[in-house]
Amino acid sequence: MSGTLHVVGVRHHSPACARLVEAVLARIDPAVVLIEGPSDWNVKMAELARGHTPPIAIFTHYLTEDGPASSFTPFCAFSPEWVALRWAFAHGKTVRFCDLPSWSKAFVGVQNRYRDEDDRYERAIEALCRRTGTSDLDALWDHLFEGRSPEELEPALEAYFQQIRGDAEAGERDAPREAFMRDYASWALTRGDVVLVCGGYHAPALASITPGGPEPVSPTPPLGGQSHLVPWTYARMDAFAGYQAGMPSPMWWELEWNLGAGVAEAMLDRSLEALRKNTQRPTVADHIAVRTGIGALAALRGHETPKRVDVLDGLLSALIREPLPGPPPWSRRGIVTGDLHPTLATLLRTFTGDRVGRLSAETERPPLLREVHETLDRLGLSPPRNPQTVSLDWRIEGDRERLRVLHRLRLLEIPGFVRLHGPAWGTDARMAEAFKLVWRPDQDPAIIEASRWGSTLEGAVSLLLSHRLLAAESLAARVDALGDAAFVGLTKLAGEILDLVANAVATTPSFSALGPAIEKLLGLWRHGEWLEVVGAPLFSPVLRAAGERSLSLLAGIQGTDLLPADLTAMRSLAELLRHGEALDLPPDDTRAVLARRVADRAAPAMLRGAALGAIWYLDTEAAPVDSAIDGALSASSEGRLGDYLAGLFALARGPALRDDRLIGAVDAALGKLDDNAFLVALPALRLAFSWFPPGERARIGALLAARWGKRPDASWIGDVPADVLQSGLVLDARVLSWGRALGVLE
Repeated sequence: MSGTLHVVGVRHHSPACARLVEAVLARIDPAVVLIEGPSDWNVKMAELARGHTPPIAIFTHYLTEDGPASSFTPFCAFSPEWVALRWAFAHGKTVRFCDLPSWSKAFVGVQNRYRDEDDRYERAIEALCRRTGTSDLDALWDHLFEGRSPEELEPALEAYFQQIRGDAEAGERDAPREAFMRDYASWALTRGDVVLVCGGYHAPALASITPGGPEPVSPTPPLGGQSHLVPWTYARMDAFAGYQAGMPSPMWWELEWNLGAGVAEAMLDRSLEALRKNTQRPTVADHIAVRTGIGALAALRGHETPKRVDVLDGLLSALIREPLPGPPPWSRRGIVTGDLHPTLATLLRTFTGDRVGRLSAETERPPLLREVHETLDRLGLSPPRNPQTVSLDWRIEGDRERLRVLHRLRLLEIPGFVRLHGPAWGTDARMAEAFKLVWRPDQDPAIIEASRWGSTLEGAVSLLLSHRLLAAESLAARVDALGDAAFVGLTKLAGEILDLVANAVATTPSFSALGPAIEKLLGLWRHGEWLEVVGAPLFSPVLRAAGERSLSLLAGIQGTDLLPADLTAMRSLAELLRHGEALDLPPDDTRAVLARRVADRAAPAMLRGAALGAIWYLDTEAAPVDSAIDGALSASSEGRLGDYLAGLFALARGPALRDDRLIGAVDAALGKLDDNAFLVALPALRLAFSWFPPGERARIGALLAARWGKRPDASWIGDVPADVLQSGLVLDARVLSWGRALGVLE
């Protein structure tokens, strides 16, 4: 027995199309209902028949050469596809999704199956917009079709989709999809009458089909290919947030689906109430102006009842009196970016709605979701409805397991698990952490979506970090991945990451880039006991390579200036060299490199000072104070005294405090500078002495006071002649003015 095929071309998430589908199904009473959707889900179709509350979505994920990929097939109460599904379930009809799975080549790069692909018929849409005086596809669709009866809509849509498709052949993406749909329709026709619900662009290509053939087999899923149901939200569905599958302002369309012509009044009431709650209180006059404006705009545009843009434009014109930087978001398609006027932002949120879908309690849960819930329950970390702060300590065995789980959820970006504070790396003395836990409606969907990384919590985080490593181009990114691997307890992966870090260290062309990496690696190696990586043998080769590479790059630095990042790297290198013996770094070789830099007058003054400071840092008796005095005097003759001291004191402050000859030499050199030379040297001098904490600065002040024959407190200032104090105030004013002009002072 063969039947008749009835193709219903629709726009996804259109209430008018949903009503049309409902009417056609009631009129035809088909034996089979075919719906554009992922055919791999057909074996789990009974899952969709459960008592879900839309919006919900089919979430599909799979692995590619570039990492995990995913796609969504979303449904809301007013989606034509959802209406077709519910009708088929209610009437005991055979129902199938008749499109290729989301992992097929036709969907490469597509995150939302039910997106509007208006780029395929852009010219036709632009022509229709010009003829109707509408701004974009959304306004055009609303103007032409929403609110019409199914009897009026069916021929109008047929003509519309025929016009936008025209004589165009299916492209590379559409051809295999439409061929698969035709095969499904051919099979279904052998069972009786068929209603096929699909995107309107495909409808003209499915008009004439001959019955026959077996039911098509959905292509085999690739590695990691799975599909699950997830709750969805209007916030994620709204086109203004980037979802290009159809209708913006989903709350408007929900009300239109439920209330029909009463949607404008209901949406207006919601908008005014939302404004009142946000302290943007419309007056009685505003209410009158809004209603008058909406009615006038609807009449001017030929609408029997106000459309969405009529209500939005009416609210805008009556309530926002300030000029806007551009046209309102609903006048064009695309994501809303930038700051919005508060009233405009409230209106858009209200039109979007806060609807969150809910899955039936009997819905099959993916393995990752089950594991996360079981683990959180076992560890006492299940998020409560009201925010709760949990304080944990890495030194406590039970807390360590809890912290690793929380860090795994953090890396997977699961909402409701917010890290408030804690150690960044092993160098941090704090071993306590605090997380804020709170239940959120988007929590389970996020966990389900994290399944694209793996079906277990450890596996998902491991693949995520591995993917980050593949994409990491910098040494810093690889070291950060190593730190995350340590926090989540993936020591095996940490070893693999270290190999990549070692390769990056060996090829890094920048001395400054090695500084942060050395600091973090050394911190984990020395202090990461609570992360169970302290003293790990696998760190030693990487740290040794970092030391050798740093010394090699240090030997080649020339010029007059040293970047602040280079000075930071110098400090990290000195700390690393303190452990040179444990890392098999020959001390004589490292000291020779530093000594050559100290003696090299072609090297930046700050580098010369830092190299001497590093020698002192490694061995306080390795160089006499006279060498620092000679270096300071040489730098002063170059006009670089401040630079030299900044480098020296960044690495070693002790000699300046133990022997007043260095401070005396600096004081004498500064006394020979004229005002302009002093002003030039001042920023670097400020940096140099900023390395001393307040107590040590007080000791330096006492040394200077003794040198000047003054008392080591502030009482002697009263003995200074007034003209000297006045000169000092003038100089201070010049310094401040100069700093503001350069933008270094506010």
